[in-house]
Amino acid sequence: MVSRRRLLRWASWFAVANAVLVLLVGLPYLWRYAPPEPLVGWPYAMLAYLGHLGALAYLPLLVLLAAVTIAFPRPRVVVPLGVLLAAAGLSALVLDVLVFHENRYHLGILTLTLLAPETWAFLALYFLLGLAIEAMLAGWVWRRTARPPTLRIGRYLAVALAVCLLVTNLVHAWGEAHYYAPVTAFARHLPLYFPQTDRGLVWLGLVDRVRARERGVAAALAQTPDRDLSYPLAPLRCEPRRPMPNVLLVVIDAMRADALTPAISPRLAELAENGIRFDAHYSGGNSSRPGMFSLFYGLPASYWEAFANLSRPPVLMELFRAWNYQMGLFSSIPVYRAVGLDRTALAHVPNLRLETVTRYPGSSGSDRAVTEEWFDWLDRRDPTRPFFGFLYYDAAVAVDPPVDYPPVIQIPPGASAQAQRRSRYLTAVNYVDSLLGRVLDDLERRHLLEHTVVIVTSDHGMEFDENGLGFTGHGTAFSEYQLRTPLVIRWPGRSPARVTRRTSHNDLAPTLVTEVFGCANPPSDYSSGASLFSDHQWDWLIAASYGDIALVEPDRVTVVLPSGLEMRDREYRLLPRPALPRHALRAAMQEMSRFYR
Repeated sequence: MVSRRRLLRWASWFAVANAVLVLLVGLPYLWRYAPPEPLVGWPYAMLAYLGHLGALAYLPLLVLLAAVTIAFPRPRVVVPLGVLLAAAGLSALVLDVLVFHENRYHLGILTLTLLAPETWAFLALYFLLGLAIEAMLAGWVWRRTARPPTLRIGRYLAVALAVCLLVTNLVHAWGEAHYYAPVTAFARHLPLYFPQTDRGLVWLGLVDRVRARERGVAAALAQTPDRDLSYPLAPLRCEPRRPMPNVLLVVIDAMRADALTPAISPRLAELAENGIRFDAHYSGGNSSRPGMFSLFYGLPASYWEAFANLSRPPVLMELFRAWNYQMGLFSSIPVYRAVGLDRTALAHVPNLRLETVTRYPGSSGSDRAVTEEWFDWLDRRDPTRPFFGFLYYDAAVAVDPPVDYPPVIQIPPGASAQAQRRSRYLTAVNYVDSLLGRVLDDLERRHLLEHTVVIVTSDHGMEFDENGLGFTGHGTAFSEYQLRTPLVIRWPGRSPARVTRRTSHNDLAPTLVTEVFGCANPPSDYSSGASLFSDHQWDWLIAASYGDIALVEPDRVTVVLPSGLEMRDREYRLLPRPALPRHALRAAMQEMSRFYR
């Protein structure tokens, strides 16, 4: 009878042999990597490649086989099971390598759902070939492990693997803290690779974020154009109209579309009467990071990691910088937190203020401080140059109106907790609206309003279980309440209008790029949207959260979860027997890979 020790020894070395096989099969992941600084990027990439893929191949297989060995110490059970598991993993890796090589993304639930029948046939062939290879490998390892090894090489391999994992995680945390693209840019090349972030270093006070960011900005500006992204698809051809207008973008975090009423937001409603109001406007996400990414880039937030790892700003912000716009950027929340603006939209902005310091309490106090800082900045700016202003208000999403601020709606006694929270939320929106009113009045007093494009919107909406399905807050569902946002634009020289066709955050960047900077490129060169002043409306929209993604259509939403797919109707109720929108899903997958090289 074969002892458990012999079986465990075989399982361990079989897992090691599979790790070597996986490292050979996964070499195309390295072929697609082009680090901005090869002397630094390649050593890190090699360590990460060896550590991550080695651990991914070795640890799960060993743990599963060890558990089975302890329960059923029989070679006829353990060895065939090991061959089956290893063949399945190897065939999945081969398919992932091919998908990544072709489309620059890894396998997922959505990818598997859309595989053509011939692809499944090839996957079955890969599995059969994998079975043959793994069976031969298992037999070879079984014979090699008949006797205990004289050299304790296994422990050295384990130590080497642990060192690779430790070093690459520490280096990645350091690279992220210092905005160092040669390190961070590699993360998306490996499947299931989630290295350590910089939060621990910052929390321990080991990194001066302001100094580190300024060094990162300088390094990013000195880099040659990245070789991982093809963005924009063609050089921009621009002839700005003169005189160039100022642009002010005001984002009220979590303001939903139906909060734009004279009772809740009177100043924004007044601006809408004198400007252009978009009644069917949607964010590219149900949370701040994807919402803001789609707003500045006009792209699906599935690209966020690639752009953030390279500190690659959108063409819109690069045009502001190229045409010598002054930057007045003020955020009530730190721009480096969940939104990640310091790594994306504002990546090349020097001396960026990472957070607001205020003497006023709460999020509403930070919003007040942002408004006062904006006024001070306008006092000090160069009046001979146009400006881009960005005000990001936080009190609404924090549900934090000032103490003793009068409520805008009365709640009857005994109202539910969500009804009470909604009342405080609308009161916070009303407070931020009053700050917006101060901003608009100040622009008029300075005689700047007629020379400034004013844009007011939100990054996402907010839900209070209106559908009775248990979804509340934001980032929890791709419902109308969490995706629809207000959009109001006051554009000097354009007549007031009310637009009812479907628009999205993807359309803002093309609007400014074409109308402010006179760029002749089609928006498809740098965006997924179209100008808001065209007659375009979307048939489907890619919306994202921090982990999930959804395909939004006018009458339904297809949500891609880690556990599978679900489809919901316009009221966000599950559809019992839905037909998968394969054509739209394939088009969405293509859009999510179009800007990769």
